Parts: sequence; structure tokens; C-alpha cells
Amino acid sequence: MIDPFILKLVLSFIAGSLWITMGTVLAERYGTKIGGLVAGLPSTILVSLFFIAWTQSLATAVAATTVVPIIGGINCLFIIVYIYLVRVNFWLAFAGALAVWFLLSLVPVIIQFDSFPFSLTAYVCMLLFSYWVAETRLKIKSESGRKMRYTLPIILFRGTFSGLVIALAVVMTKIGGPLIGGTFAMFPAMFIGTLFITHFTHGASFSAAVMKASILGAISVVVYGVSVRYTYVPLGLLSGTLVSLALSFGCAFFIHRFLSKKTT
Repeated sequence: MIDPFILKLVLSFIAGSLWITMGTVLAERYGTKIGGLVAGLPSTILVSLFFIAWTQSLATAVAATTVVPIIGGINCLFIIVYIYLVRVNFWLAFAGALAVWFLLSLVPVIIQFDSFPFSLTAYVCMLLFSYWVAETRLKIKSESGRKMRYTLPIILFRGTFSGLVIALAVVMTKIGGPLIGGTFAMFPAMFIGTLFITHFTHGASFSAAVMKASILGAISVVVYGVSVRYTYVPLGLLSGTLVSLALSFGCAFFIHRFLSKKTT
């Protein structure tokens, strides 16, 4: 019988490979708004919460969702730091964004954070602030698709790199406890894979535009976590996951409509 954690890693690798590769390809073909939307769809959180519930308990997975919204807000700040600094240097932007994420995410863990209403309120505030900064202060403009010739080595590299980033995030959820598990279920692995690929393929402005769209696209991840909180126990693991996915993708549809009509 396959060890549940090994299965979790394999599924994480596959999910990360598919989502990030698909997101970057769609961004190249149809523009940064679509790419950012796909980059924001639930991946790490889906696998992490599912396996926390499967290997531990539904109650533990539900407890892990307490921190999901506030870490989602910190992810928005991660994107803003990256967008601001990438105009100077990519590695400075990557290191700075990651440092901000780790420092801010340590706070809920250290204080043993346990307030879902505050978590949700903090997320909304950080989301609105981050999008306002990206749209009106940094004035990041969406970009159209780019011509790209896809070869097998390119696809394999993107898939392997993306899968490894997601799998690493899942390994971190095994450190212990629902608080740490919930924190690393929201680790910006999708964003990291996306920003690396888009920057080194198409440059800083294209990468920044994809990440700006990801601020709104990632609302669907928080919606997934909130839905899990209220569906896992009454509906069970499988039904709760399916309902949460349906709500998350429904949210993504409305975000796409908004991105298509209202943003620059």
C-alpha cells in the first residue's frame, strides 16, 4: 500500500505541474489577465487540506482553515513587494517578497492565532490595499499574449520546476499542527513558479502584469478554504471537496468577468 504522504507529494507535483504550466501557456496565448486567473486557482491548498483531513481528521483540516484568509492577504503583499522590486532586479524582488512572506506569516504561528473573523477581515483589507497599490500607484498594465514556440524541453522544464515548488510547500505542511499546516497550505508556491517562468521567458513587465491579475485571481483560493471550513464536517471529505471546488471555480468565473471589463 502506498504511504499517504508519498501519494500526497505525487499528487502535489502533478497538480503543480499542470496548473502552473497551463497558467503560463494561457498567459502567453491570451494575455496576462487569463494567466493570473489560472495562477490564482487552488492547488497547494486543495492537496494540503484534503490530506490533512484524510491522514488526521476533518476537524483538524477545518482548524487549519482559520489562518487561510490572513495568509491569503499576506500573499497579496508578497505580490506587491515582488512587483515593486522587480523593476530593479529580479533576484532582489524574489528574495524581498519571500522574506516579507516568511516574516509576516511567522506572526500568526508565534501568537497561536485563532480568530477566523479577524483572519477574514485582515484578508479583505490586505486584498483591497494590494490591488489599489498595483492598479493606481504602481500602474501595472495588463499585457496581451506573446508568440511562443513550445518544445518538449520547455514544457518538461516548466512542469518539473512547478511541480517541485508545489511539492516543497506540501512537505512544509508536515511540520506539524493545524496552524502551521494551514499556513503552508497557503504558501505562494503557484506564484513563485509563475513569476520565475514568466520573468525569464518574457521579462519583468509581463511577469508583473500576470502577478497583478493573480491578486484578484487568488480570491478563489480563499473562497476554497472558507468553503472547506463549512462543508468538510457536515458533507464529508469527498463531497466537501467537490462543493468547495465548485464554489471556487464559480468565483474564478466572476473574477474573469471583472478582469475582462474593469481592469487596465
